[in-house]
Amino acid sequence: METPWQELERTGAELRQMQPCIQGEVHPDAHVLGVLQLGEGSVVLPGTVIEGHVRIGRGCRIGPNAYLRGETSIGDNCVIGNAVEVKSSLLGSQVFVSHLSYIGDSIIRDDVNVGGGCIFSNFRHDAGEIRMPWQGELLPTGRNKLGCVLGTGCRIGCKCVILPGRVLPPGTWTDPGSVIR
Repeated sequence: METPWQELERTGAELRQMQPCIQGEVHPDAHVLGVLQLGEGSVVLPGTVIEGHVRIGRGCRIGPNAYLRGETSIGDNCVIGNAVEVKSSLLGSQVFVSHLSYIGDSIIRDDVNVGGGCIFSNFRHDAGEIRMPWQGELLPTGRNKLGCVLGTGCRIGCKCVILPGRVLPPGTWTDPGSVIR
């Protein structure tokens, strides 16, 4: 079975091979500085910057003033709102990150809501290798940048911080202001 960090690497390689395809609407005051695939009915609002290789599904609302970079994939019917940065992450469908949050090198499954002001950290202060619990073991990942994995149906309270390498099972709810260690 593929580990989350292997999934990030595999999908990143796929995204680096994609060709641009805009089926939705990119506002003239948004900036696409990389390769973008944008699904039908999706809109990229003013002030948004897209760098790298980014795939956005159908029916999404991105921005205003969002920053998407690296190799990032966003599913259908998602909201990535004001002042949200998403870096090299995989987001499923019906994921809502409406404002003032950072998601780095993470995997977020379907039907997840992230409250305002959340940080999904992807880097240890000592720059050491991140280990992640997977199938009952704490495994070395070979990476010094790796965020978290959120299962389907998670609800993350406002101003939460999730430390690198954490896995939240499907249906997890966090209290506002929590630090997930």
